[in-house]
Amino acid sequence: MKPVVLIILDGVGVNPREEGNAVLAARTPNLDHYRSNHPHSILEASGEAVGLPAGFQGSSEVGHLSMGAGRIVEQELKRINDQIEQGRIYATETWQKTMEHWKSKQSSLHLFGLLQDEGVHAHYAHLFAFIRQARQEYPEGQIELHLFMDGRDTPPRSAHEHLEKLRTAIAGMENIRIATLMGRYYGMDRGKNWDLTDQAMDSILHARGRSMTSAEEAISRSYENDRVPTGEPMFDEYIFPHVDTDYPGVKPGDALLHTNYRQDRATQLTMAFTDPEYPGSIELPGDLFYAGMTRYYDSFDQFLLSDDEGDTEDQPPCVGEVISAAGLRQMRLAETQKFPHVTSFFNGKLTTPFPGEDRIEVPSRFDPSSFADHPEMEAYFVTGKFQQVIQQNEHHFVMVNYANGDMVGHTGIFQAGVKAVEVVDECLGKIVPEILERDGSIIITSDHGNVDQMIDYDTENPRTSHSLNPVECIFISNEAGRELQDGVLSDIGPTILGLLGLDVPAEMDRHNLIERATSS
Repeated sequence: MKPVVLIILDGVGVNPREEGNAVLAARTPNLDHYRSNHPHSILEASGEAVGLPAGFQGSSEVGHLSMGAGRIVEQELKRINDQIEQGRIYATETWQKTMEHWKSKQSSLHLFGLLQDEGVHAHYAHLFAFIRQARQEYPEGQIELHLFMDGRDTPPRSAHEHLEKLRTAIAGMENIRIATLMGRYYGMDRGKNWDLTDQAMDSILHARGRSMTSAEEAISRSYENDRVPTGEPMFDEYIFPHVDTDYPGVKPGDALLHTNYRQDRATQLTMAFTDPEYPGSIELPGDLFYAGMTRYYDSFDQFLLSDDEGDTEDQPPCVGEVISAAGLRQMRLAETQKFPHVTSFFNGKLTTPFPGEDRIEVPSRFDPSSFADHPEMEAYFVTGKFQQVIQQNEHHFVMVNYANGDMVGHTGIFQAGVKAVEVVDECLGKIVPEILERDGSIIITSDHGNVDQMIDYDTENPRTSHSLNPVECIFISNEAGRELQDGVLSDIGPTILGLLGLDVPAEMDRHNLIERATSS
């Protein structure tokens, strides 16, 4: 067995500037050696290069989806924008069912999701459009807004700016209010911290939380008086759940629409509303109608964006599917924070493994709020599992994700970011030699930038969001004379299939970086 191994250094981009650049500040003897002795190139990982509107930052979802697709996939942000502009989204069965339920029950419509404009998980323009359309279809109906504050993909204290946009959008409207607000830490957990999801649900369902007379007042009070779990002054991501003094909670017959489109951080809340096997402790009122923006997981079928590419039915083949169809075995490995990315997103958002696809999820021991104190996260355990997999010599393709650069980068704590990069470099030094001992081929790359720019160059404040920087691609093997050309993330897919000796489907119209380089 000569394994092909794809190593994702999540959130590690390429930035020539030294200020706030934890990648350049870190001691990385192994990465330095690989760059000096093996082919390397640059891959674009944001904007139109990954199917997003120009100028939008890439993300882990977009990055892994692109690599697994082998083509530039028009991302959900752009498709939703187009369908709203064309009015097509309001003609979908799910939208019409939502409106009919709301109107026929003379109940409340609950809209909840992330309030921000970076477009990683959601975009407030979609929320505003849904509010306008809903008000037009049922002028007297009650609309309840449940807002998740960001501070992670946006500046840490940008909630007031986004609230101002919302206030402008709903100015003059009646029977609409901000019912609850909370940091995304509660409403968008993906680490199976069910108590956080329960707290979010308790606020939305039962109107339990800190009382607020206005969203603006609640946020200002949080900034002034509260602390995040690690002790630093409060910022948007961790704002405690707040409830409007007059909000009665969710009642039987209400309709609910989740306005986030990215799957991984919408899954747990959706399960709480729809899945009888939800592990939390929430009891729901009867006769609710729940819908989402996209298919958050395979069995979830009440979603708006269902008629274009990106619906998991009838989509073009992805890398994992091609490997499986060839009868080869593959392994996906990551800690909990990035497990959906090496599995579902890399597989075109299918959550069910392909035949011959094995998976190892390393449970994340640490709460996301403590990643700055534990920048090693689960990297050492991921490395140990990887070594076991390679020694078993059973898989033709192995994909492993090190989450540190992204998750620690989101904390905005520079020295923690430096340590995160150094830990990952240390782990590479352990696994790369074992792969080469088996004459394997290695691609080291990333899905987007983050820890490479931990300050805002305009304000000099800490930056917690992804960067627009490209990422590196390093090819390591025992075979000399190889080179890599620059490209985009989607080129990773054909490159992997080429290394495995498999034909590339016609739908994968990107390039094998190694073939292109050696033929030029």
